[in-house]
Amino acid sequence: MTQVTPGSRSRDGHVGRSATARRRRYTAELAGALPPSESFETWLSAGGDLAPDFSRLPARTGLWSPVDGVAGADGWPARRAVLRARWRRWLTGAPPPALRRTSVRVDRVRTAGRVEVRELVVGEGWSVRARLLLPVPAAGVARDVPVYLLQSSHGPWAEAALARGWGACLVSAADGDDDTEAVERVFPSVVAGRLAWRAWALSRVLDALKDQTGVDARRVLVGGHSRNGKTALLAAAFDDRFAGVVSSSSGVLGAIPARLCTDRHFGEGVELLTRHYPGWYHPRLRWFAGREHRLPTDAHELLALAAPRPVLVSVAVEDPVERVPAARAAVDAARDAFALLGRRDALELALRPGGHRAGESAVAAQLDWAQSVLGGSTRRPGRVPVAPSPVPWPADRVRPGPHPVRGPRLQAAVRAALGPGGRAARPGAVAIPVPRAGEDRLRTGDGVAVTVLRPPEGGSGRGLVLWLGPPCAATGWRAGYEQAEPLPELLAAAGWAVACHDPVGSGSRHGERPSPGSSPLGRMTADAAAVAAVAAAATGHDRVWVAAYGTGALVALHLFALHLFALDAGPEDVPVAGAVLAAPSCGEPLLRARPEYTLADLLAATADRPAVVLDPAWDPEAPAGAVAAACRAAGVPRVPLADWHRLSGATRSAMVDWLDVHGPRRALV
Repeated sequence: MTQVTPGSRSRDGHVGRSATARRRRYTAELAGALPPSESFETWLSAGGDLAPDFSRLPARTGLWSPVDGVAGADGWPARRAVLRARWRRWLTGAPPPALRRTSVRVDRVRTAGRVEVRELVVGEGWSVRARLLLPVPAAGVARDVPVYLLQSSHGPWAEAALARGWGACLVSAADGDDDTEAVERVFPSVVAGRLAWRAWALSRVLDALKDQTGVDARRVLVGGHSRNGKTALLAAAFDDRFAGVVSSSSGVLGAIPARLCTDRHFGEGVELLTRHYPGWYHPRLRWFAGREHRLPTDAHELLALAAPRPVLVSVAVEDPVERVPAARAAVDAARDAFALLGRRDALELALRPGGHRAGESAVAAQLDWAQSVLGGSTRRPGRVPVAPSPVPWPADRVRPGPHPVRGPRLQAAVRAALGPGGRAARPGAVAIPVPRAGEDRLRTGDGVAVTVLRPPEGGSGRGLVLWLGPPCAATGWRAGYEQAEPLPELLAAAGWAVACHDPVGSGSRHGERPSPGSSPLGRMTADAAAVAAVAAAATGHDRVWVAAYGTGALVALHLFALHLFALDAGPEDVPVAGAVLAAPSCGEPLLRARPEYTLADLLAATADRPAVVLDPAWDPEAPAGAVAAACRAAGVPRVPLADWHRLSGATRSAMVDWLDVHGPRRALV
């Protein structure tokens, strides 16, 4: 389940140094790479922590079992306490402990149609407002109903629950209506993120609900969408009284593991999360930007903390906040805790179409699920046949091996690891989106949509660049979260025609899978060659330059190895004039079989043309110094980057500049 990076200890510290010296070095290193964040810098200047001693934290690029080493259900309470302590230490901070008694005042009661509305004020010395909505029973009938506990921004969800005969409670602990900001000031010694405070407020309202007539306090479901989905998971994880939880599009460190949705996946990442929303978590989380694989906990442990109660994780397949593969991995890992407690199927992943928004149909599906699980035994979700799992690119296949693999031997080894490219299994016809201004839309022979960006002055440009990036599950070739001007647009602005396409399993092709016997990387490689040919024919260029990052750089190198990009390529292939490759490493499951060749062998296939590798200083997918050793062995120039594995604005500019120097000159207009 977890791939541990060999040599990562030496990358993240020297045993001979003291822990304090290492922490100071990491602090200085990150200070030079992190984009400015005023709130983080304020925290540091007020005495905030140094960066952690990363060399003492496990390096795990994948997930692990949250119950590893727990012999049986009797061991769960102790493990649960450990997981909760981890989460609070590293991510949220600790809000005040649960209260012995929570006071509540009913401020006002009114009836609106068939709904009784009670305005509650919870707390003493501090206060959180809550609006309790209950269906008015028939005359002479007294009954307690389950309640959907939500933050105040989820009014339509409350209405949907009432239409089912449920109650709903809307808590003033949401953006624009947040009583926890004032509550926090009553506890000046407590340092906790805003989401933890909001989760604490939901628990205090649950305290109050147990004494409210008409409420079945044993069946209070907590739920939320986006950041509120994060809060709902936190509330359920730290309060066992909630009967279940709905997490809708909760994103990174909600239901999506941070280490599986990083900058190198074109996901949200810790850096963006803590800069855009600096108050959500404890400030020390920002130290893990680019080192998400060193986090001692992750989202699957948060899901596990809700066990054995019912949990619904709702994810939209076109939502850039999330990655469906990451959601699947989190649910699979967390299920170990549910299985330990005899309720494996209480944790359910539901995929819905569309983007981030959760519309009426999504809310209706949540309530269908809630009625089924809170009204009786948990549903058993249908089992989907699972194809053999692809093999990750091994971290020990970056550094040169003892015996170089070249020529026909390399081609045979690559074909064995990739399998045939083959046509992808398609769930149905996929429409080509309407082109934007300055774009052409084409298709390859087997139906892959191709977008060609044209330079501002129009025409075919100074040359053709094939853009190969990491597949963003929701948005394809476009990054779900951009840190700077998108590289394809920068290249087009610099006078190039740029060919782009959604890799298999992403964007408009999220429902596609490689054909039997093939692999994701095999299909990506075949697609890239076909896309280059179609784009070259459309633009009139007889060769292509490559700009690639992460997974895309591995795709490009496999094309070189198979001679699909050779200068003497056949009539159906387009030769490559040169390539700029940023961070050519990836820990994703891509291959049919473990490769019998290394990154150095692939790089050697580029030796007859201009090429360069941009190598970040810390890369969780590659051992320390391994990419540098591969470049030396292959004779390929390497440019070190004082950065982590991401496509920063500086790296994008370096790629554009390299192509400007080595490519054809731009025509003067």
